[in-house]
Amino acid sequence: MGPPGGGHAGHHPDTRHPARRRRGQRAVRADVAATGLWITPARALVVNFTDATSVGAMHLIASKSLAGTKTSVADFNTPDVRLVVMAGTSQEGIAARTFPKATLVKVQADADPLAPVLEGKAHGVLVTTPSPQLVVRQAPDRLVQPLEQPLQVTRSAMAVRKGDADFLNFLNSWLTFHHEGGWLDERKRHWLGTDWLTGM
Repeated sequence: MGPPGGGHAGHHPDTRHPARRRRGQRAVRADVAATGLWITPARALVVNFTDATSVGAMHLIASKSLAGTKTSVADFNTPDVRLVVMAGTSQEGIAARTFPKATLVKVQADADPLAPVLEGKAHGVLVTTPSPQLVVRQAPDRLVQPLEQPLQVTRSAMAVRKGDADFLNFLNSWLTFHHEGGWLDERKRHWLGTDWLTGM
């Protein structure tokens, strides 16, 4: 399991950014996509997913100076609030449904979505991460997690080619063995905790 990173959960119809849609298509040309793909109906049409390997969620990360006193969805659902989302992803759809009155700042896939918040140009940003605390820790004097609950929860898994049932069974057996043995939980605590940040 690698360091925690972002990901985007798609919904049918698939509205994710084309670059992220292609991740599922590229998995077909490999034996296994082991980095963890969000499980979506659209991707399941082209690959077979293993049992879930991790659970991630979409969180709102806010500017401490602009939105430090806001603690509810209603507080952010006003026309004067600017929220950053990745254009063409499920973030945009979730933000539009959850904060219909807010102003959405749409950035492209190659942009840093946290930058407008850190620079004081936006009140918050939607981030898909298994650990929002790690995002806040990047700049604890400028960032805050205002909502205790995530806006959306999605599972990810490894993916294999269609028709390779034996390999899929092997991977699921591997996951079960290492879950029961505690190795996967230990790796998860290592990467999603704070020990690995010490000294950085």
